[in-house]
Amino acid sequence: MYQSVLVTGASSGIGEATAVLLAHKGFRVFAAARRIEKLNELSGLGGGRITALAMDVTDDASVSKALTEIAAEGITLFGVVNNAGVSVMGPFEKISADEWRRQFETNVIGLANVTRAVLPQMREAGRGRIVNIGSLTGRIAAPFQAPYAASKHAVEGLSDALRRELAPHGVKVSVIRPGFINTPFGHQEQEALSKFTGDGEPYADQVRIFKEWHARGHPNAPPPTIVAEAALHALTVDRPYSRYTVPAKMLGFLALRNLMPSSVVDRIFERVTGLNEFRRRGK
Repeated sequence: MYQSVLVTGASSGIGEATAVLLAHKGFRVFAAARRIEKLNELSGLGGGRITALAMDVTDDASVSKALTEIAAEGITLFGVVNNAGVSVMGPFEKISADEWRRQFETNVIGLANVTRAVLPQMREAGRGRIVNIGSLTGRIAAPFQAPYAASKHAVEGLSDALRRELAPHGVKVSVIRPGFINTPFGHQEQEALSKFTGDGEPYADQVRIFKEWHARGHPNAPPPTIVAEAALHALTVDRPYSRYTVPAKMLGFLALRNLMPSSVVDRIFERVTGLNEFRRRGK
């Protein structure tokens, strides 16, 4: 029998690419999303090895129902790829408490809900893999992404603690840190930034400059299959990495962040994003 893996947030982008790749590599894949109708096409792309599930990771009852459906087939999950996520964008000063809650409910608490629900069967089996989709932003925080960056920093810490807790039980934990990836996620972030570029918005000039830079990132980035391949590695090798950074060229940015003074990194970030132009205007 093929090993079985649950992939959350599988209706598009990284989650969809991961579900399809794993299915073609022989895994039995349970592809989950809040709206199951978005998964209809996906079910036919995996050679009969993809099963669509309705799941809202922020709702314990929804997670429990989905896992009950899996268990009804007599299946013990070998792995989970925690991909479901949202991105709240905008100036820190303008982000409401409700938006902060929405960010953390999905990216952190939702991830914890799913992981907590699958752990008993993995622990009892004495094996398993948990792959958390983080972000390069979880180590290098961009301006106007404070909630998203904070949530992905949280995923880093959560994953470290979990990896150390579960090591004696044969369950291995990895984080994948994508940089820009060519998915619809970028369009959603662009729409969110647009709300803060109008007349009277106190950060409008800065946000417009940042938005122009950000708009070039996702369309020119690698496809989501590069993240799916990292997930496949984490699920199949004997000793998966604790962290994967994709594309690999982003490791250079991480090295800068780790080795250079923050003031230097800030200046580099300003130059890369174009925000140094705003500084030169004396704003």
